[in-house]
Amino acid sequence: MNPVRPLHRLLRLLAATAEEEISCSECFELLPQYVELELTDPAAAATVQQLAQHLGQCGVCRDEYEVLRDLLRADAAPPSDLT
Repeated sequence: MNPVRPLHRLLRLLAATAEEEISCSECFELLPQYVELELTDPAAAATVQQLAQHLGQCGVCRDEYEVLRDLLRADAAPPSDLT
């Protein structure tokens, strides 16, 4: 493994650190509302900066977000014709 890659990733994450950040617990609480907002009004979802910033840095929360988003998208999709 190239030791420079993890160092670059760490430096990128440090540079993206905000003055005030939310915790993973706060992120998990907000995810359902955020995903709903994102699916109905993407412009409004972009205003939730702290949550978006956290998702950009936290792989665990980002994975949870992606699963929830994909489930809601699938649920909102019209049923396919199976005949």
